[in-house]
This record gives sequence, C-alpha cells and structure tokens, in this order.
Amino acid sequence: MTDIYVDSPNRKVYLDVPVTPTGGTMTVVVKKDDEVVHTFSTVNAETDGKFSVTIPFSLTQEDASLVVHWEFDYAEDGHPYHYSKETYVNVITPILPLSVITALVEDEDDFTADEIAHIESATRHIIQSHTGQNFGKSTGTKVVTGAGGSALALPSRLISVETINGVALPASFSIAGEGWYLTHARFGIPPLKADYYGIHEVNGVIENPYGLKAEQFLRDAQFAVKGTWGWPYVPVQVEEAAKLLVRDYASGDTVYRDRYLTSMTAADWRIQFHSGAFQHTGNARADALLSDYVLKRGWAVI
Repeated sequence: MTDIYVDSPNRKVYLDVPVTPTGGTMTVVVKKDDEVVHTFSTVNAETDGKFSVTIPFSLTQEDASLVVHWEFDYAEDGHPYHYSKETYVNVITPILPLSVITALVEDEDDFTADEIAHIESATRHIIQSHTGQNFGKSTGTKVVTGAGGSALALPSRLISVETINGVALPASFSIAGEGWYLTHARFGIPPLKADYYGIHEVNGVIENPYGLKAEQFLRDAQFAVKGTWGWPYVPVQVEEAAKLLVRDYASGDTVYRDRYLTSMTAADWRIQFHSGAFQHTGNARADALLSDYVLKRGWAVI
C-alpha cells in the first residue's frame, strides 16, 4: 500500500522486481473504481533497479483509492514469462500539513522526513479511529439501504448530491443533519412522475394532497447516492486536537504508553500514567475537542 497526500508534489509509485522486462512489453495503467483512468506513456528505470511512475496531479486532488496495474513479459533461464502486479494507492488528506507538524515537534532537526510522515499517519489514524470518520473529501457513489420514511441516513457526511439511482434530484430534496441525512418533504404532491424505489406517482385527482404521507425511502430499498462526500476542509477543532496529539506522539513518553506501562520508577523519580492515558486518543483535551465529531453506532451525533 502506498500513501500519497492530496495535492502533493511527491506522487511516485514504485515497482521493485528482480527481472528485466522484455523491451516494448511493459504496460502500466491507473484504475479507479475498476476503470482505467490513465495510461502511462513512460515508465522510469531508477538507479536502484526499481521502476517508477508518477501519478497524474489530476488524480490526487481529493481522497481516492487508486490501483496501479503493472504488466510485462520477461525471460528467465531461456523461458518466456508474463508478469502482472497491482500496487494499491491511497490518496489521503492529512489532518495537519507536514510543515505544521515539523514546526510543532521539539528538536525538529532530529526528525527525518519519514519520521514526520509517521507522526502524521499515527495522529490521523488515532483521530479517525476515535471519531469513526475521516476528514478528507471524495467524489463518488455510495449505496445506502433505506429505513422507511422521508429521511435517508447516510454512511458518510455528504457535501453535495448529484443523483440518486441515476435520477437528478429536484429542489424538494435537501441535505440535513449537517450532511448526515437526505430528506424530502413528508407531505404533498410528489414532484417526480415515476414510482422509483418509493418516490410516488399518483394517478388521477388527489382530493387531499396534504394528507398523503409519501414514504420516499422505502425500507430495504437500495439507493445509489452520487455526490461529494466528507469535509471541504478539516474543522478547526480537529486540527487543534491533532496538534495536541502530535506533541504527545513526538514525546518519548509514548513509548511507555504504547506498551501499556502505567508506571516507571528509578532511584530518584517515578512516572505514573492516569488510566485515561490509555483510552480514546489518550489526551483529555483532544477528546474534548473531538467530542462533536464522534459518530455513534455509525451515525453522527446531531
């Protein structure tokens, strides 16, 4: 698995194999959602024997899961063979830019670029694990099961919506609950002319249109929601929590906590951790800052 930061200038993906491809047989493509979105015209041969390609910037402007597919022919012991390999790439939004993390850690000159990236990764994964969500942005389709009624609970925060099951939504649909629900007016004459997964068509005259209770999202029906998901920017409280955790993870004390050691004693000193140091993020102030973003049973607290 290879991680690439959103909008990063460092977008190289490597293949390390002990054979030499037969000339003219190497094909390398990028796939997204099982579709080829880019074909490389050039593959670089690195000085250490690896091969590399650079993911196009156009594919790294928001969070995404990409697959680099390598394929070529080679010969070994006089016999021809075919090689095929896939490298999985995560395009991710850091909660804090690496430059900010570098400025936060003490003795920043003692930390290598890889160590700074490790601190960023640890901080991001702890916050994601604690809150149950990430704070990047992505575009795509998520299939959601209806529970009945006029509101559809969503598995991720929705910024904007294009279609449901390929149908463009009328203005009567709206995003509610700070992005965690799709809703529709509960009563009245339905705006669509097709009975599509619970979106009603009423033939003839409706004598009491405001008495019609339209169950727009039928229970157990599948709704493919296409839109932009996540957050347009990382919330300030989440950034502040990340700064606290960066300082914690850059500290030597984290070595002891990672091993669940509650106390250390020497001849003239003793360190003992509170039990809360091993719960949630391990930082009470960070937990408080993140409290509004913690999902309960997969849904947001709203």
